Amino acid sequence: MARAVSESVTSPRPVDVRAIERELAGLWHEPLGSVAAGAEGMEPATRACMSNLLIWCGTQEQARELPIEIGAIVERHPSRVLLLVGEPESEKAGLSASVSALCHPASAGRQICSEHVTLSAPSGSVERLPSIALPLLIGDLPTALWWAAPEPPTAGALFDDLAGMADHVIYDSAGWLDPVRGVVSVAGWAMELETRRVVSDLAWRRGKPWRRLVGQALDPQIAPGALESIEEVEIEHGPHALPQAWFLIGWLAGRLGWRPIAGKVAPGVAVTFGFESAKAPLRVTVRRLATGESELSRVAIRWSAKVGGGAATFAWDGRDRLGVLAGSSSASARILSVHHESRASLVARQMAKLFHDPLFRDTLALSRRMAEALLR
Repeated sequence: MARAVSESVTSPRPVDVRAIERELAGLWHEPLGSVAAGAEGMEPATRACMSNLLIWCGTQEQARELPIEIGAIVERHPSRVLLLVGEPESEKAGLSASVSALCHPASAGRQICSEHVTLSAPSGSVERLPSIALPLLIGDLPTALWWAAPEPPTAGALFDDLAGMADHVIYDSAGWLDPVRGVVSVAGWAMELETRRVVSDLAWRRGKPWRRLVGQALDPQIAPGALESIEEVEIEHGPHALPQAWFLIGWLAGRLGWRPIAGKVAPGVAVTFGFESAKAPLRVTVRRLATGESELSRVAIRWSAKVGGGAATFAWDGRDRLGVLAGSSSASARILSVHHESRASLVARQMAKLFHDPLFRDTLALSRRMAEALLR
């Protein structure tokens, strides 16, 4: 898919900031050969747009990594893309803009194309970017803000202005270098913003297969008494995936009525939390692996039920298979096929979800409480 997209991306055309809309309109009055390279002899391009997509990244280095991802997003969810870069293209450059078309092949030799605008600004002019981008949004379409920078989106003038233009704010906590403070900071504005905007963390979406498999394996019909008598949970994750581990804990705690009571850190290695359940205290340990993907690697759950205690271990069984690889007879072995989605695919899927997710909101609130316990 990346190859098809890259073959259909025009070279960015530098334009005057004041003439962006005129230049965008001009794209569709030109021969297709100038809209999509290599498309000579094809039928006229079809402009498609389901949403506006605002993208923020702080540096040109980050921006250079995005074109293939943006192409994959608009192939799945056609949008007018406004990429805002908080760094000029060169040391002497001031505020600059460029326009291009993102096209992908459709049926009968046609191409479906989306518009792409890049706005770059030196540090002293970054605050101007939202006001320049605002009139470029197509007013009758929903707007998503994708915070593509690797740092957490923190409340401030720039973020507030961009979020105020959006119906949906999307970010990804995977890779945060300081996830404890990142979760506390993001949860602070997300709890308030979620009442007016949809908020999505891609790490929550990545955890869906784990939640599904745990729920299936410990279903009361399969493992009677397991859920209400959990005594210990151990989670292992790759580097920079602590928020995803917290999401799984928060989901369990929210569904089962656990209350956090303590948190302890072994620097760089493990985080242990104490919880109170309706029956007894329990312990949750989160351990970071030195290598591996930025995602969950293994989850072990042990319980003590009247009908007999038990345990279940959930882990990857190959690249695309998540399974209950060990456990008691009461947690029957099962395998869940999992398609590893790219970041671009996750963004495109989230853009189509214009509804609030109370389960995510509640889990984020509990994750914040766990993070705050580590800062005391």
